[in-house]
Amino acid sequence: MARHGILCVLLSIPVLAGGVGCGPRAAHYAAGAEPERDPTSVTVFGERLLLFLEYPHLVRGVPAHFLAHLTVLANGEPVRCGSATLEIGAARFAVDAPKREGLFIPEGSLPAPGKFAGRLIVTSEQAEETLDLGEIVVHASDGEADRAAQSAAGDEPPNAVPFLMEPQWKAKLLLAEAESRTLEKRLIVPGRVVAPEGMSAVVSPPVGGRLATPPSGVLPRTGERVALGQTLALVEPSLGAPDLAQLYSLDLEFDLKALDVLRAAGEAEARLQFAERERERISKLRVEGLSTEQQLDLAEQNLAVAKTELDTSLRMKESIEHLVAKRGGAAGSTPGAPFRVPLAAPIAGSVVEVAGVAGASVEPGAPVFRILDSSRIWFEGRVSEFDVALVREAPGAVGLIAALPGRRFDLRGVRDGRPYIGQEVDASSRTLLVRYEIENSDGAVRPGMLAELHISTGAHEASVAIPIDAVVMDQGLPTAYVMLEGELFQKRDLELGAKDGSWVEVVRGVERGERVATRGAYIVKLAALSPASFGAGHAH
Repeated sequence: MARHGILCVLLSIPVLAGGVGCGPRAAHYAAGAEPERDPTSVTVFGERLLLFLEYPHLVRGVPAHFLAHLTVLANGEPVRCGSATLEIGAARFAVDAPKREGLFIPEGSLPAPGKFAGRLIVTSEQAEETLDLGEIVVHASDGEADRAAQSAAGDEPPNAVPFLMEPQWKAKLLLAEAESRTLEKRLIVPGRVVAPEGMSAVVSPPVGGRLATPPSGVLPRTGERVALGQTLALVEPSLGAPDLAQLYSLDLEFDLKALDVLRAAGEAEARLQFAERERERISKLRVEGLSTEQQLDLAEQNLAVAKTELDTSLRMKESIEHLVAKRGGAAGSTPGAPFRVPLAAPIAGSVVEVAGVAGASVEPGAPVFRILDSSRIWFEGRVSEFDVALVREAPGAVGLIAALPGRRFDLRGVRDGRPYIGQEVDASSRTLLVRYEIENSDGAVRPGMLAELHISTGAHEASVAIPIDAVVMDQGLPTAYVMLEGELFQKRDLELGAKDGSWVEVVRGVERGERVATRGAYIVKLAALSPASFGAGHAH
């Protein structure tokens, strides 16, 4: 087996004029012709395309068919449209469209023997790329081609799995390159998702009484968003005459105070206007020499004092207006009107529980609403006391949730970028609490979900690593399927090392630079169990 960079020249076949057919090791013959040589194939991995090219041992002047199977590496789909041009030395063989999905068949003969550089130029809406084929040999005679075919022939590699391009395309098979990679050693601990402190609140009335609707006329429902300070409901207390009189007195005192603040704001604004006019008058007189510098300084000072007084008055006015809005008619403005205590939302969020209806009686301290703000979420885990030394440096972590497969959450600290690490080991479980946080803008993570925390405990340089999706368990042992050529895989038994999220170290079984099946790897395993079902010949 000869290699040219990342291409593999694996097999060889004869060229005869006429119709074309192919299998994983079938030659392409004229009608009625007998096979004479094994086929030749080249597998090339480009940046965007995978090429599996089958062609006969080339003989000078003999027409040849070149079967170019093209796969889009990003999605495992065949190239369905576009053109392909095969260049061998100065010769060019072009086709304007695939014969069928994924298969282009340039045809032609080479005029002279020798070794020539080859490449395939693909132009398609799906991908455009020029693929280097390495060295292409053109023989001077059939006898020379026969000897080359015999020399290239060899035993089939052990644990070989024929798997044609057509089922690969149906499965949208994906491949990954084994590579060197820095993996994080991680401590895996069970965990759960909880609402952070201050992000959940229960709203209860300070007094008992009858529950009434807020100024909006409707009690909030479960799932409804509420704002900070929003009046959720009113409570009409069951109070005696002395209590009501005291409440009315407090309400009247509040109204009088509000009037004083509003009057003070108006007076401050008037004083500011007067100070501005006085400063302007003194300034003009000063220009004409009819006032002194001291008089101008005094006018400037009076203006500054007036501005400060107005600013203070406006802030007080704003506070009073906010309180009035929060009261929302909580107290009756006329004798005999019912006194009502507002129930305001202490946080912004979603109502997750409502425990009352308008007109129902409520007891003091009884929960009426429960509000949850899930824009931030905590991941909490329990670390064994024997592993506490591994997390003392406030390491980073990744969170996984069984209910959200395929999603990884990069966790951060709850304060200053550092996780919270408990100070006490639980006496019953012998574990220590660790806590991380995430932003939950899409609301996908819900408090109460079960989780796993993968806590980083150090870096590990893996000379060979593959995606975890490439590992297929076979009778309890890890295996992977390495592509030897476009339609031939090899089953490899693996010895695995460190695991980091979606990547795992391979201590033995796969070499760096080899390509392993990831998505669709289990289908390759089925092909290994039933070669006749997946590796039979296919007609072109």
